[in-house]
Amino acid sequence: MDAEQCVTISLALQRYLRAVERFEAASKDFNESCQTIRQTLPRECRFVANIMHQHYLVTSDIEGNFEVESVDTI
Repeated sequence: MDAEQCVTISLALQRYLRAVERFEAASKDFNESCQTIRQTLPRECRFVANIMHQHYLVTSDIEGNFEVESVDTI
């Protein structure tokens, strides 16, 4: 490899490794958020939540599974 290829590969590798770090942090945050919702939501519920002027339909079942869907209008 010539010097230009080495620099290009090095920059691409650095970008990849930074992305991996951000992805792992986001994945951890997502998993922790899901666990918190599972612990907080009542079982078998369905309601509309207004969060930061947007509406979401929240549904949970007896097993702790949940779904959050964006709702355009109520």
